[in-house]
Amino acid sequence: MELVVVTGGGRAPAWVDEACADWGRRIQRTFPFKLVDKLPKLNGRARVVALDERGEERTSEGFAELLEAGVRAGAHPLVFVIGGPYGLDAEVRAQAWKTIRLSTLVFNHAVARVVLVEQIYRACAIRSGSPYHHGD
Repeated sequence: MELVVVTGGGRAPAWVDEACADWGRRIQRTFPFKLVDKLPKLNGRARVVALDERGEERTSEGFAELLEAGVRAGAHPLVFVIGGPYGLDAEVRAQAWKTIRLSTLVFNHAVARVVLVEQIYRACAIRSGSPYHHGD
């Protein structure tokens, strides 16, 4: 399964690119991973996870379960789309397999990108039993 994060929001500060590159390298130990600016053309096996402030709230363990559900569903790719400043386009919402939020707080694109990529890595660590995550 390939993981794709659609970043939107344009150019990010260097610290965002550096943090996402670091987490991205770690994610690639488990899954092919890439960050893209636009939603790619999707095939029938793709699953879209829309990130929106009105989405379902999940714990890190719940996020790992979402990733696992994507694996079980045969998602290829599993695409995470960060909503824009005015939310997600109706077409993206219509394609969404799941809609979640990162927090009850609203983040700007740069912060949301870093939080999402770190949580993807954390979900990979939870799935593998790595000590990175210190949950229950």
